[in-house]
Amino acid sequence: MATVLVVDDVAANRELMAMLLGYRGHEVIEACDGADALALAQSRHPDVVVSDVLMPGIDGLELVHRLRSAPDRQAAHAPVIFYTANYLEPETRPIAEACGVSQVVLRSADPRELLDAVEVALRNGPVEIKPGPAEEFAAVHARAVNAKLVEKVRALRHTERRFEAMAASSPVGIALLDADGYATYVNPRLTEITGRAADQLLEHGWLDCLEPNAHLEALEAVRTGPADAVEHRYRNRITRPDGDERWLRVHLRPLRDPEADLAGAVVMIDDITDLVAAEERAGRETRQRQEEARQRDAERLDSLRRMAGGMAHDFNNLLGAMLGFLHLAIESITEEMAGGRLAAGTGRDLLDDLGQVARGGERATKLTEQLLAFGRREISQPAVVEVDAFLAEAAPALAAAAGPGVKLDLHPGDVPPVTIDPRLFERLLHILVQNARDAMPAGGTVTVTTGRSPGGDATITVADDGRGMPPDVLQRAFEPFFSAKAGSRTAGLGLATAHGVVTQAGGEITLTSEPGRGTTALIRLPAAGAAPLAPAAPEPPADVPEPAGDVTVLLVDDEADLRDVTARFIAKAGYRVLTAGSGAEALQLAEAHPGPIHCLVTDVVMPGMDGRQLAHRFLADRPGTPVLFISGYAEALIDDDGRSLEPGRTILPKPFSSAELTNALKTTLATAA
Repeated sequence: MATVLVVDDVAANRELMAMLLGYRGHEVIEACDGADALALAQSRHPDVVVSDVLMPGIDGLELVHRLRSAPDRQAAHAPVIFYTANYLEPETRPIAEACGVSQVVLRSADPRELLDAVEVALRNGPVEIKPGPAEEFAAVHARAVNAKLVEKVRALRHTERRFEAMAASSPVGIALLDADGYATYVNPRLTEITGRAADQLLEHGWLDCLEPNAHLEALEAVRTGPADAVEHRYRNRITRPDGDERWLRVHLRPLRDPEADLAGAVVMIDDITDLVAAEERAGRETRQRQEEARQRDAERLDSLRRMAGGMAHDFNNLLGAMLGFLHLAIESITEEMAGGRLAAGTGRDLLDDLGQVARGGERATKLTEQLLAFGRREISQPAVVEVDAFLAEAAPALAAAAGPGVKLDLHPGDVPPVTIDPRLFERLLHILVQNARDAMPAGGTVTVTTGRSPGGDATITVADDGRGMPPDVLQRAFEPFFSAKAGSRTAGLGLATAHGVVTQAGGEITLTSEPGRGTTALIRLPAAGAAPLAPAAPEPPADVPEPAGDVTVLLVDDEADLRDVTARFIAKAGYRVLTAGSGAEALQLAEAHPGPIHCLVTDVVMPGMDGRQLAHRFLADRPGTPVLFISGYAEALIDDDGRSLEPGRTILPKPFSSAELTNALKTTLATAA
């Protein structure tokens, strides 16, 4: 590890260089100017000096000359690298050669060039050079600095001319303000917009573009604007001297650059009168279209369900492969740490990073579950649920979901049992309670009432006394990615998920609400025995004994990555694995396999021959072979009434972990044994 002295008057540049060099294991010391660098060089004796060229006070060229003339021999012979954005190597070559500068690296180059230059300087060691006379250095130094100053002045003049041309031809009005909010320049377009002469808009005349009640706020923003230069936006109407009313959009952006001692603001004013008129017309047309669209809500929701289900299916495959390989990596790192082949600290850091990825994958999994629930295509495990008993047991969790300041009031009634997945039922209740809580930021009461409809169905009512919803929001409340919460950053899937859970169980959910009078959600679920059943996926018990003998599993999945990771899961569990990418390939593989195949594990949704078709043809040749379906999309497993097309089969939802797949395999094999 070497010691590198970094010299630059810009803190951000020093930080970047320190980070780059730190990655190579070097110790970095920093100097903000040439004088500071000379003192550090003689006190710390760095192995290499990396310096900017153009700096106030002692610049990089003079720093090298003084360093070479220093009485401290070790400091005088330290290798120096110029790292600059202002000088090209030909401009600094004469003095660089005279002072023994190892290399000139441009900031625009690949950062690795700087790291490579440092490594070369370290290999070459101290620079053996005798500094020339001071008069010779002064002449070369003056020529280099003067040439750069001339270049910068020409560039500045060119920039000024370009700004003047751009401002004069700008389609928006521009005003430049000083630190006190006085306009020092206005472009011709601003005079056209306001109908006022330029001298009337200078100083505080530009404030006529704003409403009077915004003047003090705008001036205060210029004088004390934040360091991050947040833009202030105004939209208002003015009356020109000729009596014409115009709508203006005003953007005021404070300027704050402490290093350049720059302060003030730029104001951009645009005439949006035509835009406002167009917006008003569009608003009227939009309201008309919304009125016409109310009759198409059912069709739109059905299309959205299909889209959401399809997206979730593809995303589940991606998540399954990603999380699968992630768990394999975690297991490998854990094994390497246990065997002493990987340092514990490095292993823990890797596991922490992979844990962050795993948590992100789990959040994505919950999102796909919401999409599938909305699309009524989530693989569920329906069971007969006693509603009042279920609510009593879930009451503490629901009260916690309601949060402090919100009272949860339960009113059980004469309600029949229903057939629904308990896990999805609990999710449904949590969504409705949390929505009610969000509608009552100042606190209130959430009332949950159960009962029986005149037709014998079970009813659950969740009501709040919150702010309610206007009709246009209520109309779209069940749409995915539409949030009923103003300013919300949520995905907008809560009520969409609730709608999907209820409809998949064969029920209905309706909302009634008025602004300021709360919201009521009414759920109707068919009584047990009348509800259609979704495909069942029995929970695999963890205590199933290991199967005896040599077991061969045929795995079929059209997604190569997911097939690969699933095969590795099965192999780690001690089974022999045969893999195929399609139903036709699987049948050919089974026909050519000389031994028994003890279990078929197949994806359901595949192009050509799907998983159900494959299973039926496979069982025609090998009757009695247990089949395990893996799927993240239930459409191919249920009929139009929601009944399972494969009753009694084990269905493992995607994405799954290695343990979940192993337990499902054990259960499937044990059931057939």
